[in-house]
Amino acid sequence: MKKLFIILLLLPAYALASVSGIDDLNANISGEVQQKLDDAIMTYYQHPTVQKVETVLDTMNDSRLLRKKTAWAPMIGFLTIVFANNKQHIFAWMGRNDYNTYAQDVFIAALLHAKLHEAALVFAQAHQWSKYQVERLRAIDDGVDLKHLAITVPGHIDTLWGAFFASGDPVYVNEIIDALATGTTLQLSDSGNQPIQDVKGLAESKKLIQSTLWQYAQVHKPVRDALKARIASEKNASTREMLERFLVKPPSTESQNHPAKDHPAE
Repeated sequence: MKKLFIILLLLPAYALASVSGIDDLNANISGEVQQKLDDAIMTYYQHPTVQKVETVLDTMNDSRLLRKKTAWAPMIGFLTIVFANNKQHIFAWMGRNDYNTYAQDVFIAALLHAKLHEAALVFAQAHQWSKYQVERLRAIDDGVDLKHLAITVPGHIDTLWGAFFASGDPVYVNEIIDALATGTTLQLSDSGNQPIQDVKGLAESKKLIQSTLWQYAQVHKPVRDALKARIASEKNASTREMLERFLVKPPSTESQNHPAKDHPAE
């Protein structure tokens, strides 16, 4: 049975030192493959090209990248925005590879979040999903809006960074900053009625936001600009001071273990 129905934006993740690695290195792929994928994704919004998308799709399918489930969330975020902005290429990309099971799930999740429901159904049927699976797919709410995504698990943060790299839109950075500044990382109780504080999830989300926000502020101008704008509008002095640290130094010694590299600031 495919796992698509439980992975849509619900994946845990940790320190995003690289898009393909999540917690520094993805042991399933080589350093060369990881670097190639990171280069294509993390510079995409600066110079968007079809070739970069095809590099991502080919790497996603041909490597063992997605055997590490924490690599799914940023890929879903990235491809959601790319698909939404490149509808004219969707069917060519759908037929580009004989996508493996993991890649199929990520591809379909991204199509759904991009509100390309019919394309998602075509893709699912082309990969011989059963009638039951297709009906379940039809029942999924494809109305997820990444610009208004409540961060309830650490994986959401990776999804938002993936969306940022695909678009350069600071709205995704602002969601991440807001989660840190307000501390509103919540998770619904089993009953679905009352929000409860998930202490472990909150700690993991805070750690992930701190490490990635500092790292990407050093090399991505829209991230720095989003931080500066939030600092300028923030009325709470302690929150302003906390956010200012992301512009000048790592928020903790742990962040120093994941220095920014490869892509100079604009």
